Amino acid sequence: MRASEEDFYEELERNPEDWSVRLRLIRSAIEAGEVEEAKKLVRESPDEGPLPGELQQQIHQLLVAGARDASNPHRNLPTADD
Repeated sequence: MRASEEDFYEELERNPEDWSVRLRLIRSAIEAGEVEEAKKLVRESPDEGPLPGELQQQIHQLLVAGARDASNPHRNLPTADD
């Protein structure tokens, strides 16, 4: 059985410090073109100190690529590779 997005939000509510769940939801928001929701998920993290560099890099990649793709009106059109 595949977990739904709602299940991931419930899991995040139970374990807000779990970045594996938080990253899954950020990816999902980016894929849906919901960049503001993705940013909100980052901001709502309970972490007080700086995040590990690798995690910062993953978040940055997701948000930058996601914002770029979300602003591209042609992102869902077929490409020559399709």
